[in-house]
Amino acid sequence: MTRTKKKLTTLINSEEVPEQMRKFASATSRIKAIEAEIELAKQEILRKYEVKLHSLNEQREEAVITLQTYAEHHREQLFSTRKSMELPHGVMGFRMGTPKVEKSKKVTWDAVLEDLRFIDPDFVRVKQEANKELIVACRNQPDTMAQLKRIGLDVVQDETFFVEAKAEELVTD
Repeated sequence: MTRTKKKLTTLINSEEVPEQMRKFASATSRIKAIEAEIELAKQEILRKYEVKLHSLNEQREEAVITLQTYAEHHREQLFSTRKSMELPHGVMGFRMGTPKVEKSKKVTWDAVLEDLRFIDPDFVRVKQEANKELIVACRNQPDTMAQLKRIGLDVVQDETFFVEAKAEELVTD
């Protein structure tokens, strides 16, 4: 697909507006028809290979379970010096996951946070941020908005142009 430079258009008169809208709606209609055709083709291809893919995925999962069982049973002999083992058709082994903090099911996070404050206050994060949703909700309160403007905040709302094609059958060029 080649990129083309967008050409700048000149202003049109009011008589040309309906024709431009017709062009837009016609192109939109054709795009939707092509996208629907593509989607149908995708679904047809997926149906064609669905059984094969399912069978291969099951075969692969069985092989992984068998290899894992073997590796765990012979872990000390095969993986005492190395974490992985090279085979003619691939590599298998054990990987260390990313370290993570886990909480015992016997305690709550509130209790843990309280205890962490005593061990080392740096273990507890305190995140403060502006409550933007509340500020937006207060946008119609003049006193509040005056205070917010004094500290450099304002609530703005952008306006964008749009064009929508009617969802009716269109005559194509």
